[in-house]
Amino acid sequence: MRNRSCATLVAVIATLGLMLGGLAAAPESQAADNSQTISKKVMKPLKAGLDLANEGKFPEAEAELRQAEAIEDKTPFEQFQVNELLGFVALKQAKYKDAAQLYASGLDSGFLPEEQVNDRLRLLAQLYFQPDLRDLNKVIAYGKRWLESSDTRDPVMLGLVGQASYFNDDFSAASSYMKEAIAGATAAGQKPEENWLLILQNSYSKLRNDPGVVEATVELVRYFPRKEHWITLSSGLLRQASTKELEILQVFRLLYVVDAMDSADDFTEAANVAMRSGSPGEALKFMERGYALKILDTSGDQQKSREILEAAKRLVADDRKSLPQFEKEAKAAKAGEADVKLGEAFLSYDQPAKAIEAIERGIAKGGVKSLDDANLSLGRTHLAAGDRAAAEAAFGLVTKPDYSLLKQLWLIHAAQQP
Repeated sequence: MRNRSCATLVAVIATLGLMLGGLAAAPESQAADNSQTISKKVMKPLKAGLDLANEGKFPEAEAELRQAEAIEDKTPFEQFQVNELLGFVALKQAKYKDAAQLYASGLDSGFLPEEQVNDRLRLLAQLYFQPDLRDLNKVIAYGKRWLESSDTRDPVMLGLVGQASYFNDDFSAASSYMKEAIAGATAAGQKPEENWLLILQNSYSKLRNDPGVVEATVELVRYFPRKEHWITLSSGLLRQASTKELEILQVFRLLYVVDAMDSADDFTEAANVAMRSGSPGEALKFMERGYALKILDTSGDQQKSREILEAAKRLVADDRKSLPQFEKEAKAAKAGEADVKLGEAFLSYDQPAKAIEAIERGIAKGGVKSLDDANLSLGRTHLAAGDRAAAEAAFGLVTKPDYSLLKQLWLIHAAQQP
């Protein structure tokens, strides 16, 4: 804020310097209030203050300007000039309250050049958002005036008004301004501020707009793929899967890859669903991750967790022994369902090349129970093999409405890979 504010004021000071230089030899004036001349008695401390400000000596400049301020019978124009310079030196000394009051006075004086009005509105909105001066109503008022008078939907100013609206408990306005700020930034090829997305997310939450919360959180994981944002999405994904075990497993597969499993129940439920779905290799991976993170041995039903781990290990041992025979049978089968299952098994045992070959063979044969699930698995195998483009192509083939959010999230995750 300081850099932008001071840049705005450079033109003001330069213009004032030119004006003072042109009027330095002017006689004292007792003209009407709207006279734009400066008397010699005001000129002297004003010019001294200007020179000191240009040298970066702001406390000394303020002292000179206070002398100008103390002169009686100043014209409104002279007072305007004193206030403008006092506002500048106050801003340079981080005296935001003084600067805001002085600049607001200049805006209302009628002397501020028309071409500087929008910059002044923007500066005042920024000043009144400073922690030691916080006046949300003024931020909103000046910000909205700037948006209207400039006829520009600048994302930064939209975001500022959105933040002020949020902290002013106007969540409807906050969500509206933030959504427009985010859209404007992304349309310009810029990354939206994380704070904007968080305010949008929280505004929707306050408004009990669950789809809006999901929408905002999706954008958070798109631009800021941190664990906490993925975890926020996890409950909604699992709730949407409801009691459909294959869909639940698909959700846990995503949460595992993006490291968004953080409770003992996450790991034990995922392992149980994987075992019931005939994927013991995945079940063991879920449990081993839970123990590696020191979650399963410090929380939840620890006895139950150990039992699930041992069960998964036994099933994996048997599964590995039978895998060569299963591979022969799958290749010989006319329908491709067995090949897809074989590919998922290979993937669970960290053999992505074999997994890709098997799943693609199964899809080509036809007779796969769910092409959507097969393509999700194919996308995961390509990601494991480091082929982002192929993964995105596979995920893009998923059409099941229940998987629309899951598909979107896999595509977002894939796009974030090297």
